[in-house]
Amino acid sequence: MIFREAEPHFGIMPQHREGVTMRWGLIGAGAHALQKIAPALESAKGASLRGALGSSPEKSARFAAEAGGIAYPSLEAMLGDGEIDAVFIATPNDQHREQTEKAAAAGKHVLVEKPMALTESDCQAMISACERGGVALGIGFQQRHAPVHRALRELIASGELGDIVLVRGEWHTAYGPWTNWRADPAKSGSDILGAVGVHVFDLLGFLVGADVAETASIVDRAADTGLDQTIAAALRYANGAMGTVTITRRARAALNSIHVLGTKGAASGIGTLGMAPTGRLEITREGRSETREFPVVDLYAAQFEAFAEAVAAGRPPSASGVDGLKSVALSARLLKA
Repeated sequence: MIFREAEPHFGIMPQHREGVTMRWGLIGAGAHALQKIAPALESAKGASLRGALGSSPEKSARFAAEAGGIAYPSLEAMLGDGEIDAVFIATPNDQHREQTEKAAAAGKHVLVEKPMALTESDCQAMISACERGGVALGIGFQQRHAPVHRALRELIASGELGDIVLVRGEWHTAYGPWTNWRADPAKSGSDILGAVGVHVFDLLGFLVGADVAETASIVDRAADTGLDQTIAAALRYANGAMGTVTITRRARAALNSIHVLGTKGAASGIGTLGMAPTGRLEITREGRSETREFPVVDLYAAQFEAFAEAVAAGRPPSASGVDGLKSVALSARLLKA
């Protein structure tokens, strides 16, 4: 299947002296929104948090008490607020489509957490809704905004490593059984793949600059939920490069790195994935090695800034709705193993 990016036609965003501004509403007021998203909006240049909507009035109120802003009584109330330019959707995966469609119809730009939705048809409906509404649609693949990953992508694109032969990514972590919606396959769609694994697959494609043409995978599923807990996958990209990915929720003390091997050299982001990433890039060419250190930034804040800049420029976000659709399509193929 060929996925094409639609020609954007976004409205003009307001400006201030330091650049683009964007006023946000959060749909979803859980721990992720409180611990990661609200602080990122506070630190992101030009961003401001207008308010949030939780799964109940009580959750909305608790979030507002801790993070500030308005506790909206309903989605309609939030989308009817003319002081909101965009929404960030951090709800269970099965709710993303409906909330995106309503936000787009209300003229709000949409940044939605990964995975974009549960099915390819849902993703396509979200893309179409945002095209009709003339609003931007971005996906929460914040790993694309790490300075070390950007530098690695530029290194590959420059040809300094030669033709890319093999890429490898890993995200290994350990956590106990879910006690929330993630334990319900009808709401989550997957476990380790949707929780963190999609970041690895998206990042490798972003670095290589090509779509996955062929894949094979082995999936280990939990006996109680039937959800994926470990996946090993082999990939072939449309440009001929090959890749391997391993992800698990059962292994501790992981380094979580990205490796690229080319005909002229190799480069690795050592420990640049995971909950405590580094900014370490190791490059080897002609028998000589060097290490470059890049700043470790708040990737969510960087994502918000980049999204606002893309909207103001009238171009698709770094991770667009089409990228989200590709990710969901690939996930479906991987889980069929």
